[in-house]
Amino acid sequence: MRNPSSTLNRGFIQLWPRRVIRTLLGVGLLLLAALLILYFRQHSMVYHPRPYDESYAYAFPANGVEISYTVATAKYCAYYIPATAPFPKRLWIAFCGNGSLALDWTTILREYWAHEDAFLLIDYPGYGKNGGYATIASTRASTDAALKALCERLKLSEEQLTLCTIGHSLGAAVALDFATHHRVQNVVLISPFTTLREEAATMLGGWIARLLIESYDNRANLAEVARLNPDARIAIFHGTRDQVIPLRMGRELAREFPFVEFFAIEDADHVSVLNHAHDKIIDWMSR
Repeated sequence: MRNPSSTLNRGFIQLWPRRVIRTLLGVGLLLLAALLILYFRQHSMVYHPRPYDESYAYAFPANGVEISYTVATAKYCAYYIPATAPFPKRLWIAFCGNGSLALDWTTILREYWAHEDAFLLIDYPGYGKNGGYATIASTRASTDAALKALCERLKLSEEQLTLCTIGHSLGAAVALDFATHHRVQNVVLISPFTTLREEAATMLGGWIARLLIESYDNRANLAEVARLNPDARIAIFHGTRDQVIPLRMGRELAREFPFVEFFAIEDADHVSVLNHAHDKIIDWMSR
């Protein structure tokens, strides 16, 4: 006579692996879906494009000039703030953070006392009035096109200009990338990360950071700038209370490259560093 309990046990043993397999398969599919979303949505995690609104109506100085240009059929606009002299002593190319716009620099520049310097304020592709789609390559191409358009307007070659660059957060990486393709004399990096992948790892975890399609590498670019132009002056300003890009990243870059001047800005976070360090930054730039 059969033991009913043994039959039940065999049925349970047969069903158990199926249930486990289905559960594991379901979890695996959910993880795969999450990874695919992160992979294909990573652009929106790095870039936060937005247009100008009415709050910027009076941001651009009266003497400023809009520089219009085209890259691969997309229309772009950069902003030139001229020096008091016909030709600038230095031309600063300025790059904002990933949630800011080029004209946000104007609040800082109002008190810039080195009037012989000029500024070219750059918006990333898709930001402000710009068409296009922001990537490392497209940002590089649009910046080069903006500089070329300005040179044509000034009737000067790039070699006749003393180029400098400044950037905040993501903009610090863009500024440093610019300096690897042009002969730049001065570089100001505000709240820089070491690499975009390492910054992503601090916020999202290392395994997610590995999914990044492209990554700015400030270590490699600092080494390249030093190789191309050993006389270039480079400074890092980093807030001690920065919870977006930790202070240790700025320190690490300065420690690895001793020619970099490092300024820890007390009690400043990722955004307020622009105000807290304002005078120190301008003083360094105007030397």
